[in-house]
Amino acid sequence: MIRVKATREGLLGHPTATGYVVDSIVPFVALPSHEALGKFIRIQNVNNHRKAYAVVLDIGPWNTEDNDYVFHGHRPQAESGTDSTGRKTNGAGIDLSQRVWHELYMTDNSLVEWEFI
Repeated sequence: MIRVKATREGLLGHPTATGYVVDSIVPFVALPSHEALGKFIRIQNVNNHRKAYAVVLDIGPWNTEDNDYVFHGHRPQAESGTDSTGRKTNGAGIDLSQRVWHELYMTDNSLVEWEFI
């Protein structure tokens, strides 16, 4: 499992990279790789050990092509403090939909562990 900082996807009503319009029902995440779209993950809040399952329906946070992180266990490039275009980041490696956020009982941006299933 990969441990990274998680943030909440805040685009309710907007389309994701797959065209899915964000709502509060479907459990999905965003990872920075086109190749991850449609894959399923198991995710756990490291603070309370709550688990959830989700599908990757969006690309991000911050970067769109960080395959070394997503598929090869490297640290997310966004943890460096800037993204691949030089924008300042918050260091997050995964975005969580509102549904996943609530299933994990998240109250703030914090650490999660995730893996493909």
